[in-house]
Amino acid sequence: MSSHVLRTLVVDSSLVFRKIISDLLLEIEGVELAGQAPNGKIALNKILDLRPDLVILEMNLQDMSGLEVLRQIREFKCDCRVIVLSGASPNMSLLTMKALSAGAFEFVLKPAAETIEDTKQLLKSEFKLAVQALIESLRIHRSMDIAGTSGSSGLAKKAAVDNIPAGVSVDHSRHSASDKRVDLIVIGISTGGPPALAEVFSAIREPLRVPVVIVQHIPQFFSEALATSIRERSGLWVEEARDGMLLEPGHVYLAPGGGHLKIVRGSNAGSHVLRLTHDKPENNCRPSIDYLLRSVAANFSGRVGLFIMTGMGTDGLAGARLIRSAGGYIVAQDAQSCVVYGMPRAVVEAELADEVLSLGAIASAIQRLSRQAS
Repeated sequence: MSSHVLRTLVVDSSLVFRKIISDLLLEIEGVELAGQAPNGKIALNKILDLRPDLVILEMNLQDMSGLEVLRQIREFKCDCRVIVLSGASPNMSLLTMKALSAGAFEFVLKPAAETIEDTKQLLKSEFKLAVQALIESLRIHRSMDIAGTSGSSGLAKKAAVDNIPAGVSVDHSRHSASDKRVDLIVIGISTGGPPALAEVFSAIREPLRVPVVIVQHIPQFFSEALATSIRERSGLWVEEARDGMLLEPGHVYLAPGGGHLKIVRGSNAGSHVLRLTHDKPENNCRPSIDYLLRSVAANFSGRVGLFIMTGMGTDGLAGARLIRSAGGYIVAQDAQSCVVYGMPRAVVEAELADEVLSLGAIASAIQRLSRQAS
């Protein structure tokens, strides 16, 4: 893969969409249009011939599904990333979740608009964000590769791999083992989240003694499919949050795409209720992690364990400060296992993390904190 220019193949059955996507790609620095394909068969031939760094792949191609194209790309062992374009139907949502589990980097919702210009404007922000997240992810992983092959000292290499800047500390002694009890677990996650969540929850082997609330940056219509995917892979009680739901131990609640989620006090002593709102986006996100954490800090009467996982940007940082002030326990995912090391890095650099863990270690940390619940 080129270290500087992202050579990109656009695969879509619509000539209009191929034109729109190609035009948007040309507006992004560091991206080069390598070619286009109208169907899966031509796409696979061009992938073998052109060896692109990135494939923009429509999920609903005329001759085969985008998922089948993605699986064949993996069989080719082609070193390219894939961003999928998907419609908003329930079937396409489930197919998109499967594509993410099969290795797609990210997905973007194909908007329905009356004119080409309206379609381009509706698509522009989310599409560019997905491509820029990939560029940032590749930049970080290149820096880790360089650190791993340089003559740096062991400590310097570890700091580079974890992407923990010099002088930034992670306080593993802030809490004693007996003080790690929590009454609620909150997970904030973005780019790379669906497959990461599926991996984490499928590795949990015992009932959880506390409620878990997840904010995954995701468009409307896709969160229900994500909750279904995690539930089927894990066997846990995972569901899309609905307004008025009572927060219960052992249940996992996923914030619906396109809206905010908050926690308020219930009518019974010690009870808490989930509320959905359509307040304006925060950090360009709805749902927003900070939005949820602000309500948790204000209304939740117990102790909170916060996990900030893979994702671009800094959503969750302001909320993590509130959780820290309230005596919560904070875990950040490490750079090496993140698809994009943005949100966890912000928490680590602010010296708010009690632990920095790989993706493979997060399930056991969730179980450990849940196991110590009162």
